[in-house]
Amino acid sequence: MLDIIGSRKRLEILKYLSQEDRYVSELMELTDMDGKRVKHHLQRLEDEDLVKSYKEGRRKYYKLVKDVSLEVSKPPEGKFLVYVTEE
Repeated sequence: MLDIIGSRKRLEILKYLSQEDRYVSELMELTDMDGKRVKHHLQRLEDEDLVKSYKEGRRKYYKLVKDVSLEVSKPPEGKFLVYVTEE
């Protein structure tokens, strides 16, 4: 999971999807990436079941379907945990 959320661009996409469902051209504009790159990142997020897509008219929307949390604490607890929970 860390390799998925460890990408700065995927984190940026997750940030925008946490605000509302979006379609590819919106994400292209918001992240300053071309469509091919946005679709690649969305596919990786879909493969991990973090994001789902649906069609509304001619547009394909993407939505965040799980909560993702990272917990890191200093010693002596030394926690480094990633939580993924259903919406």
